[in-house]
This record gives sequence, C-alpha cells and structure tokens, in this order.
Amino acid sequence: MLGSKAVQAFRQFSTTAVRRGHAYEGPGHNLPFDVFSKYKFTLYTALFFSSGFALPFLMVRYVRKRSG
Repeated sequence: MLGSKAVQAFRQFSTTAVRRGHAYEGPGHNLPFDVFSKYKFTLYTALFFSSGFALPFLMVRYVRKRSG
C-alpha cells in the first residue's frame, strides 16, 4: 500500500518536473557554444584543437631558448 502510493507520487512529480523544465529544446541547446553558425563553430573548433596540439611544441621551444 505504502509502496504503491510512493511510486504514484514519484510518477506525478517526475512528469510535472519534465513538463515545467523544458527538458528538450533540440540538439545543440545543452552545449556552452553555438553550433548553428557553421563558420563560427568551425573557427572555434579549429582554434581549440590547434592550441592543444601546438602547446607541447611551444613548451619545447621555450625551454630550448631559455637554456641556450
């Protein structure tokens, strides 16, 4: 008896929370950047990955210049 009332209360709460919370607004709305501008997204993606790739090379250059 108590278990079925708890399950019923949980179901009612979860459906109203989803209804109120705008759970689904479409793909890309839960990301911290804009994916709908193709050129802006390409630029940001290229900058992000190129900075991560270039960092070890820049560190080696810095250490070699400092010691030489």
